Amino acid sequence: MEEAEGRGAEEGHAVVTPDERQQMRDVLRAALRQAVLPGATPDPPGGYRRRDPAAHDLAPGFIAELTAVGGTVHQPAASDAPTIAGLIAGIAAEAAVKRALMWDDDWLPVSGLAAALEASEFAIDRQQTDDLASDARRAELATATIGITGAEAALSDTGSLVLVSGPGRGRLASLLPPVHIAIIERAKIQRSLPDLLLDRPELATSGSNLVCITGPSRTADIEHTLSRGVHGPKEVHVILVP
Repeated sequence: MEEAEGRGAEEGHAVVTPDERQQMRDVLRAALRQAVLPGATPDPPGGYRRRDPAAHDLAPGFIAELTAVGGTVHQPAASDAPTIAGLIAGIAAEAAVKRALMWDDDWLPVSGLAAALEASEFAIDRQQTDDLASDARRAELATATIGITGAEAALSDTGSLVLVSGPGRGRLASLLPPVHIAIIERAKIQRSLPDLLLDRPELATSGSNLVCITGPSRTADIEHTLSRGVHGPKEVHVILVP
């Protein structure tokens, strides 16, 4: 080792001593623990403030944004179960099989919807906690032609739906079927995600996950050829109820 270090010095190369090498390691370990970029400050950014606290109808902005990304918004005059079931039947009219994977009624803003759909000859299925452990059960869930969920909120600035999953509100209902139908009250539309979390910070930890869904699933290849429904629903419908 001494001979190698001697040759390095003779050839004009810098020689790093064991102490200097350890000092370098200590500097790197400290930097990794802090994860602070050069020139950055460890101080947190300032708190979020609403841009426009004035209350007004945010539905037109939400509808415009969701429509722009390929979603569809329905605004029925009534929110009773038979009316909503009839609207859903119309959306699913072209489906070869009437099979709905849906959230429990307790998590939907329309009471008695499952029974109304069954009266319209829909087969109703629910995701259970241990469903994914069985190949046969996963294959059965995959036969659903529509998924029906509620939503914690809708975002006016992006046209997004905010869903929190948990018992009785399985995430597969918004992901697996080719058509996703979300039912949400008009009053739950918020301007933005920061506004929503400012009002309801508990949403971030109240379920197994929180997702923002913005229109149908879309993906593109290297030639920018857009395809829908590859990694999720091909259609997203939102039913806004009073």
